[in-house]
Amino acid sequence: MNLELKEVLRSVLKEELTPVHKRLDRIDYRLDGMDQRLDGIDQQLDVMNKRIDDIEQRLDKIENDVRELKSDVHELKIGQAELQKNIVEHLGEFTEKIAQQVEDRTYALNKRVFDIETVIYRLIS
Repeated sequence: MNLELKEVLRSVLKEELTPVHKRLDRIDYRLDGMDQRLDGIDQQLDVMNKRIDDIEQRLDKIENDVRELKSDVHELKIGQAELQKNIVEHLGEFTEKIAQQVEDRTYALNKRVFDIETVIYRLIS
């Protein structure tokens, strides 16, 4: 009886556990598929991370270039202001030199005219 009971229990357990084992096998199969999908997603994320790293490096380079450009523009503005200041200063100096030369030549011309007038007055008188 003991043996019979064992056989009956085994049979019942086998009948009851077979669907459970089949269902667990299907769950394992589905989990394997999910693992494969997750591996694919991990690979895609690795590719995306690499792309993001590349973009960050490019942005860093662009930021450095912008900083350099801002510095260059600042230097150009300072240079332009200096140049305008120098032009104004030198323009005043050149104007003074031109005025002095005109004055000197006018004086020389007036002296010649005066000398000629004096000679003409002597000749007339």
